[in-house]
Amino acid sequence: MKKLASCVLAVIFLLSTPYISIAYEKEINNLSTSMAKKIADSGKKTIAVVDFTNLQGNVSELGRFIAEEFSTALVDTGKGFEIVDRIHLKSILKEHKLSMTGLIDPTTARKLGKIAGVDAILTGTITPFGDEVRLSVKVLATDTAKIICVSRGNIPKTKAIGDLINRGIVGGSMVARTPSLKPINLGTEKEVQAEGFSFRPVSCTRKGGKLICTISFINNGNKQRSIDVYGLHRSPGSALYDNFGNKYPVNIAIGTNESSEIEETFVPQVPINVNFITEEEVRSEATHITVVISLSYFDKLVAVKNIPISK
Repeated sequence: MKKLASCVLAVIFLLSTPYISIAYEKEINNLSTSMAKKIADSGKKTIAVVDFTNLQGNVSELGRFIAEEFSTALVDTGKGFEIVDRIHLKSILKEHKLSMTGLIDPTTARKLGKIAGVDAILTGTITPFGDEVRLSVKVLATDTAKIICVSRGNIPKTKAIGDLINRGIVGGSMVARTPSLKPINLGTEKEVQAEGFSFRPVSCTRKGGKLICTISFINNGNKQRSIDVYGLHRSPGSALYDNFGNKYPVNIAIGTNESSEIEETFVPQVPINVNFITEEEVRSEATHITVVISLSYFDKLVAVKNIPISK
């Protein structure tokens, strides 16, 4: 009887696995079919599909994968409108320094409509919820930024889907998230002390849609120390966090030298200003920034908190 029960369970698993693997395809096809009719009825002829995000506006590999799947599914509906090739779209956005994520405000929607020649944008969010992932999808008209249609659905949270959720995208590359390394809560926005250094906020200012935050590093010891400051393409790298919880990877600059990683020799008691510069646009509603600093030879990340953004 035990052998029989084991065989039955094995058969059930083998039969259910293909169903699970194609369940997300079926859901995306259903959502695409219902939305395609509404898009066609609105008279829109050219559609761009941007990366899906989580509720904080961060892109994971799953968000990019879901966007690709919607792009293909909408083409298959054959409703008479065109879908902009996503590789071509990415190069256009990079050239004009626009984001490909799903956080589209009216200004960005209009810009995208003009430079990419699209009538509408399909965007959405993905939210893990128990054993499923919730998809919330909407289509915006680029001329008015008004919503043409919305739709919602659920896909099974398989191991493969879970792995994609846990892989964030930084600088266009896929990186595994490392939850064991978190910002530490040191000091206040006036000064942070760590590992024989003082970190003092100087300013956070907007330059276009980007942000430049300057932190003064002071070596409090008696000997000079050479330290690497890590930015993009390192895990973990320095980053900015706005007061909505959104993360912005940064390049590092000392003087005119800007890079994803900079080595500097810090002389005792001599302040050196280090600039942290975002590559992505920082949301206009943000009023305060926390600068999380990643340094070689430190066993922790240093957080200089709650710095006001000046215009």
